[in-house]
Amino acid sequence: MKKEPQFLENGKALKGHDPLSVYDGITTMGNENINSSYKDAIYQFKSIENKKTFDMTPEKYAPKYGGYCSIAISEGSLVPANPHSALVQNGALHVFYKDEEEDTKDEWNINPIENKKRAEIEWGKLI
Repeated sequence: MKKEPQFLENGKALKGHDPLSVYDGITTMGNENINSSYKDAIYQFKSIENKKTFDMTPEKYAPKYGGYCSIAISEGSLVPANPHSALVQNGALHVFYKDEEEDTKDEWNINPIENKKRAEIEWGKLI
């Protein structure tokens, strides 16, 4: 199996935001000095407590599809995601493309079950 693609900025997942804060819907920047590595990505945290929680179950808090936009994955594309556009579906953290004019989370929410099914199929082709 080849290495999973990941959207990283300078080796950092979620653009340096604390994955627990993104998961909880209160996206906060992490501290460079409080970090963990998971699947070759650096995750930063706002507190030691958040780091410890992440380290116990990183697969819960790490974003699906390598941190790429979940709706783009469902369409077979790797598009960078914005940690300020995220949702938790069935316990999994999904992140989406977002700019001043568009937030693809809205498209995902139209039919999240079908979008997830398509994303899983397409992700399987990408990895």
